[in-house]
Amino acid sequence: MNAKRLEQILAAYGAKSERWPEAERPDALALLAHDAPAQQLLRDARRLDGLLDSLQALEPTFDAASLAARLSERPQEMTNVRSLAASRARWRIPFIMPNLIGLAAAAVAGFWIGWTNPGTENTQVAELVPYVADMGDEESLPW
Repeated sequence: MNAKRLEQILAAYGAKSERWPEAERPDALALLAHDAPAQQLLRDARRLDGLLDSLQALEPTFDAASLAARLSERPQEMTNVRSLAASRARWRIPFIMPNLIGLAAAAVAGFWIGWTNPGTENTQVAELVPYVADMGDEESLPW
């Protein structure tokens, strides 16, 4: 135990040795028995504890009626408030765009497959399958 650690203990737990950590209490008391600077630290901590104990603790009071009256006597400031319709329109477009882009891509792929007539030869169809969908191990194709 050194004076620095004793100072930390006194700052954290106060001057009463009952509040100190049990593992460090005997070493701290032994240091206080023969070290004058440590005794001065203890006197300062006791003085601080006395000042803190002499303060009156204020009980918090909560009156809902007075709080409601104080809140309602001043109107809210409307300087930075945007209209609800403007904020809604701003957020609607980014959420709809991925859906529209996906729908357009599916429509283009459908028209492309429908109008290009991939034919009945398995070589032509096999070349289109990786671009359209993963058909797995199926050898029989519907077209």
